[in-house]
Amino acid sequence: MNLSFIIPLYNAENYLVQCLDSIFNQDLDENDFEVIVIDDGSTDNSYLKAKEFAKNKGSINVYHQENKGVSATRNKGIELAKGKYLWFIDSDDYIIFNTANQLIKCAEKYHLDILEFKMIRTESRMLNNTLNEAPAVSKIKVLDGKDYVSSKSFNDSCCVYLFRRQFILNTKVRFIEGKIMEDMIFTAEIIPKSQKIAYFPLDVYRYIINPNSIWTNKKSQSFRKSIEDFIFMTKKFTHLIKDYEINNIDTTVIKSKQQNMLFNILKRLFISDYSLYELQNIIKDLKNNNLYPMQKHKGKGFLRKYEILIFNKKYLFLFEVFMYRLFKGPIDNYIIKRYQKKKEKEVMQLR
Repeated sequence: MNLSFIIPLYNAENYLVQCLDSIFNQDLDENDFEVIVIDDGSTDNSYLKAKEFAKNKGSINVYHQENKGVSATRNKGIELAKGKYLWFIDSDDYIIFNTANQLIKCAEKYHLDILEFKMIRTESRMLNNTLNEAPAVSKIKVLDGKDYVSSKSFNDSCCVYLFRRQFILNTKVRFIEGKIMEDMIFTAEIIPKSQKIAYFPLDVYRYIINPNSIWTNKKSQSFRKSIEDFIFMTKKFTHLIKDYEINNIDTTVIKSKQQNMLFNILKRLFISDYSLYELQNIIKDLKNNNLYPMQKHKGKGFLRKYEILIFNKKYLFLFEVFMYRLFKGPIDNYIIKRYQKKKEKEVMQLR
C-alpha cells in the first residue's frame, strides 16, 4: 500500500464529505491507499457522518476516542497507518482532484523521505482546480534535510508534505500533545533528519480559513490559549535553533520563522482582552526568554517595519492597545474587515 491519509476529525460534520470526496477523486486504485479517520470526541454528528461515508468504501477505517487534541490524534494515526507514505489532512480542508498520484510518482522516483507541495489558504470551498500544471519530475531538485532548511522557507503545516512512514517511525519525532499549531515544531524538527527531501511545486492543498476558529475569532474563549501555545512554540524554537547550531545547520530561515511567530503573538496580544497589567507581564516573560524586543526584519515593507517599531517600544505598544480599545468598532469594521475581504477577493480571482 502506497499511501495512508490521516484525518483528525473534530466537529466538522458540514465539511467532512467534501474532504473525503476530494480524496476519493484521486487517480489512485482504492487498493493502493487507506483513509484513517479518527474522531477526537466530536460533539456534533461528525463521527456518524464518517461512519455513513465509510459504508460503501472498503479503504476507510473510522475510529473514535475521547477528546485529546489534534496532536494526539495525528500521533495515533501514525501508529495505525500501513501505507508507505503518510499524508495528514485536516477534516475541514480538501485537496485537488487527481494530484495524489503525481506526488507518489515523484516520491517513489527519488526514494524521498519527505515531499513538499503547494497550498492555498482560502475561505472558498469552490477553488477546485489546480493553478499550475505538474512540473517535470526530472527537474525536481533533491536535497538532504539540513540543506533544505538552510536554503528554503519550508511550510510550517504538516498537511503539505508526504512523509515516508518508516522515516517518521525511525526518527521517533511526534507531535507535541496538548498544544495547537504543533506542526510548526514537528516540521522544523523532522525535516533536518531527512536524507532526501524535495519540493514539488504543484498546487494541491486547500487550507480553509475558518472565521470562527480560535485563531481568527477574537471572542473565542480559546483565544488566550492560542496565544499561550504560540508563546510556548516560540520558546521551543529557541531550543531547535540551538540544535541546528550544534549540528552545523544554517539558522537563518528558522530564526526568521521564530521572528514571524513572535510578530504574530504581538499582533494577537494587541487585539486580545488581556489587561494592560497582564500584557506587561507577558512582555516581561518574552524579554526574559530573549524574545523581546523583536529583531528588525530585512526586506519587509514599511507597514511591517512600523508595526515592529510600535511593538518594540513597550509603553508605546500599551498606549496603542489602549487607543485601539477606545476605537475598536470602527477599526474592526472599516479597516480590518476590508483588508480581509480584499485578500479573499484576490484568491477568488485565481479560480
